[in-house]
Amino acid sequence: MSLDKTFSSKPKQIAQAALQALSKVYGNLEKVKIIVISDMQLALNIAENFQKSRLGNCRILEESLEKLSKNTESDQNKSTNFLEQIKNFDMVMIGYKSQMKLIDRELVKKVLNARKKKPIFFIDCGIPGNICVDIGNLSNCYLFDLNDLEQLYTSWIQNNDINQEGYEDFYDLDFRVVLDAFFLKFKFNLEQKMIFEKKIKALLRSDKNGIKVIIQNFLKNI
Repeated sequence: MSLDKTFSSKPKQIAQAALQALSKVYGNLEKVKIIVISDMQLALNIAENFQKSRLGNCRILEESLEKLSKNTESDQNKSTNFLEQIKNFDMVMIGYKSQMKLIDRELVKKVLNARKKKPIFFIDCGIPGNICVDIGNLSNCYLFDLNDLEQLYTSWIQNNDINQEGYEDFYDLDFRVVLDAFFLKFKFNLEQKMIFEKKIKALLRSDKNGIKVIIQNFLKNI
């Protein structure tokens, strides 16, 4: 799935960047499920762009913070209800004009267990933020805010050879798992990840035969 350079508005750019990130892990977007939980217009506009794509499912939960917070309080039953709402989705985008943390590390651990460690993406559209940033340190959990996705979009536009024919297999799932474990171990930020991947792609161009195996072994043993 390649970026459409005709996209100019932020909702479209953010949606495209999010779908690019998803495609690197899941491949076929027709099986990917997204839920958008917000009453903010920007988040809802992004969701509309998700719905125009080839996703398997995109659910929009346009709900007030007051109503949603009833499902995220410390009460065990309410917490369980919120877990049930999001556990079957591969990407959860949430955003309110509040500093209330609706998604924290303990909740995400439960979500990952319920998903049998299947990867999950979170997008924080909140102002100043509704997701605890430390969830990004969990294995198989990816956290982005809107700035992250705008940067990703810009990077892919500037380096549009990311999807050149012959390099798609660089992102097979086994290699992606090893690479993400490497990033997690060294606590790479988003910019460092993009730079590192760009360097690896340069190596692939110079000698594609067998070099991916060499890099994969290097990442495992470092």
